[in-house]
This record gives sequence, structure tokens and C-alpha cells, in this order.
Amino acid sequence: MTRSCKIICLFFCIVWLFLSSCENVPETYTIGIAEFNESPMNAETEKGLLDCLRDSGYVEGKNVKILIQNAQGDFPTVNAIARNFTTGRINLICCLSTQNLQNCLNMSSSVPIVFTSVANPILAGAGRSVTDHRPNVTGIATRSPFDETIALIRELLPQVKVVGTIYTPSEMNSEYYLECLKSVAERNGIQVVAISVNTTSDLADAATALVGKNIDAVYQISDNLTNLGFEAIVKAANQASLPLFCNQSTEVERGASVGVGWDFYEAGYAAGKLVPQILRGVKPAGIPIQYMTGAKVTLNLAAAEIQRLIIPEAIIAKADRVIR
Repeated sequence: MTRSCKIICLFFCIVWLFLSSCENVPETYTIGIAEFNESPMNAETEKGLLDCLRDSGYVEGKNVKILIQNAQGDFPTVNAIARNFTTGRINLICCLSTQNLQNCLNMSSSVPIVFTSVANPILAGAGRSVTDHRPNVTGIATRSPFDETIALIRELLPQVKVVGTIYTPSEMNSEYYLECLKSVAERNGIQVVAISVNTTSDLADAATALVGKNIDAVYQISDNLTNLGFEAIVKAANQASLPLFCNQSTEVERGASVGVGWDFYEAGYAAGKLVPQILRGVKPAGIPIQYMTGAKVTLNLAAAEIQRLIIPEAIIAKADRVIR
């Protein structure tokens, strides 16, 4: 064999060894996480998502780069985050609110999107049904369990006639939830009194006004603004000795008597399970949108005492979690 042939053979051997070694090097992906504001619910959702990614083998700095951007409740910033993620070198976007989902959908029909903490993805523009949806999106919907909550309210307060809530007109999910609550309550012979707010600074006055409306209980629907300033609602309910019901376990920890709803850590974790499938090549179009199921009951007995709600032992025994 001539010297030149040996050199050529050696060159191709080196190339082959290099390519073979590259097969074992994990590809690095960039994931953008779009959030609306800083709240306990958002923190739990984010933690569930990140834990699932780690448990699935996606380690920051090793085979994945995670960019977390939070709009701090500012709508122009929500738009800017969507533009940044849909025009940058992002392999997949995780949207943790209705607002983020809407903006990302409006700006891209190609970048894969996984969502959670979204009440009604169909209303947000994700598609026509859980299977007939836009080809680049899928996720975990978190519509509150209104039927189960109203049923428990009636069990605890058999004479209930009127419940009150605060909603945020600027949030699509909040208006949707208000209509859901009114529909379920009406079927059960219960009237709903609602007061609107636009900023967290309005919450204290709105909550004070609400508890003065001759209501039997507060049933606080879930939205970003009221979750952020939930303590103001707790304070008003405590001062008026009115039972406070909600749909988030984190809000029960913060002073509601009863919560019927989802563990948002689990919602984030469930969304996280979809991410590896898509990174491995599964098209979002082939993954049906899922709705959270199996609502959990969380009780805060100390809050119930302050709000003068008597919770029978039978209900305490059946609760998924009891805070004493």
C-alpha cells in the first residue's frame, strides 16, 4: 500500500471514530418556559415541570438549556416573551398560563408548544377539540371541578343560597370560570354575586365589598390576579366569619377553609411528561389534549374555625389532605 493510500485510510478511520463517538453524545435542546406572573400556583406548576424533565433525563447544562421568562403580570411583556420564543432558537415552548398560550399560538404555527394551567385551551385558540387541535400544540388543561365543589358546599352548608366571588375581566380564563360557576350554581339553586377587579391593589376593597353582600360563603374562582393577592380575600372572609372555598390546594394553605381541585405540581409534572415525546420526534398533533382528573379535597381546620365552618368528621376522614 502506498504512503498516500495509508494516509487516506487513516483519515477515514479517524472520521469514523469521531462520528461513532458522537452517536453517544446527547443532543442539546433549548426549552422556553413562558409564565405570566409570580404566584404560589405558578411556582408549584414550574417545579412539577422541571422535576419531570430532570426525572426524564433532561439535565440543565448537560443536554438541555432551559430559559424561564416571567411577564410579572404585564401584558406587553407576555407578547414580548412570545415573540422572543417563537423567533429564537427554541426547540419547544412550555406555556404556563392562558395568556402565554394565546400569544405563542398567535405568533407561531410551527414551534412545538406544551401548555398547562390553562382552563379552556379551545377557547384560547388551541383547536376545536382535544383531538382536533392545531398541529404544533398539546398540553394539560386544568378546568376547575365546579360540580364537585358546589356539591361539597351544599353538603357543608345545606341552607346555602348565595355565594360570592371576585373575577378579573382582563383574564379570559377568569371570565370563563365565572360563567362556569354561575351555570353549575344555578342548577343547584344557588345565586352567584361577583365583583370585578383589575389590579391586586383593588383586591382588599373588592373583598370587603363582597363579604358585605349578604352572601353565605365565598367561592373564589381561580385566576392569576386573585391567586397573587389571595391573602386579601382570606382577611375579608375571616373578619366576616364567612367560609372560604377555592379550587387550589395552595390557597387552602394560605387560609381558605376548603379546596377542591388540582395539585398544580402534578399538573406541571403531567405537562413535563409530554415534552420528551415531542423532543424525540412525536408530533404534537398526534398527542390529544388532556384534562386533569381526580380532584382532591384539602381542608384547613384552623381556617374553618375562624370562618365558623363546621366540618363533620366523616368529611375530614375522606379528605385527601387535612391542615390542622
